[in-house]
Amino acid sequence: CGGLIVRAALPLLHEYSSKMFTLMMFSCQHLGFLSEPLSMVSAGLWGLKKWRKSKFLEQMSMSDASDPKETFIYRLSKTKGFEFFKHVALVSCKQDQFAPYESARVVMSSASLNQSDKEIYAQMCQNIWEPVKQEAVFRFDVNFSIPEKNLDAVIGRAAHIRFLECQPIMKMIMHNYSFLFR
Repeated sequence: CGGLIVRAALPLLHEYSSKMFTLMMFSCQHLGFLSEPLSMVSAGLWGLKKWRKSKFLEQMSMSDASDPKETFIYRLSKTKGFEFFKHVALVSCKQDQFAPYESARVVMSSASLNQSDKEIYAQMCQNIWEPVKQEAVFRFDVNFSIPEKNLDAVIGRAAHIRFLECQPIMKMIMHNYSFLFR
């Protein structure tokens, strides 16, 4: 959720926006968990929210307010930030269930089209992208080789953690897309 902390801080840094060049975010839940009906993750979130009374989990599942437009994730979608950058690079992974693929890419998902809150989801995508030049947006999809069959792999956490540990991905992006870092 470090990416959400960065996004929440960006409006406070608007006076420095002329110095901002590339924003690269790895597996960030930009749209929370609204986009995916993830059975294991959803069950785990429900259990953790009840057991730990976690504000973060309430915010990520958009259950921190009765009106979806008053939730942290929705309000964050309306804040400035991405448009400050010449380039916005979003790195995502379908295997990562902690940051749902479409949420990390900030795109409408086919699953969201069947949800009762699909208008909210569409509005959040529009809120984020409306002020951004589309030619500034880069989406990188990563597919990790995860041979182990442990709990982390089963619940989709292994892919999320791999982003922290996989220097070859960082090097590949820096080498092949060096213009993002000039």
